[in-house]
Order: sequence, then structure tokens, then C-alpha cells
Amino acid sequence: MLDSVSLDQLRSFIAAADQGSFSAAARRLRRAQSAVSELVSGLEAQIGVTLFDRSGRYPKLTPEGLVLLADARGVISGVDFMKARAKGMA
Repeated sequence: MLDSVSLDQLRSFIAAADQGSFSAAARRLRRAQSAVSELVSGLEAQIGVTLFDRSGRYPKLTPEGLVLLADARGVISGVDFMKARAKGMA
């Protein structure tokens, strides 16, 4: 279940939450809106949790999405820290 979650999915989830829409997240990530939407939908399917309420004009984080957003930020922060440390060692 969680073994197949990708960093792209987590980054797309964070960007969509921060930007308030999938299209704004796509612009920030320099990707197609459909790709960002698909990555987030795939993440939701893999973890079995709805992260965004899509019933309105703009996607809104669900209560579960809000909690998992903090976890996603932690994972990405940890990976970025590891990459910076490895670069410093090289």
C-alpha cells in the first residue's frame, strides 16, 4: 500500500494544498494540470484516503488530508535533507 507512494505524488499533494488548485500546483511544478491531478488521485487510491473535497470550484483539504499533509511535508523535508547531506559529503 504505502510502499508504492512516490515523491512526485507527495510533492504534487503538497503543491496542490499550498496553491489551492491543481492548475496552480501544475504551474508551480512545471507540469500539466492533468498530471498533477492524476498523481494526487493515485496517491488517494493507494493510501485509501480522500485528501481533497472536489465538490466546489477549488479543491479543499479534507480533515484527513490536513493531517496527512503534515506527514507528507515531513517526508519531503527528510528526503531534501538527506540529498543536501549527501551532496556535502561528495
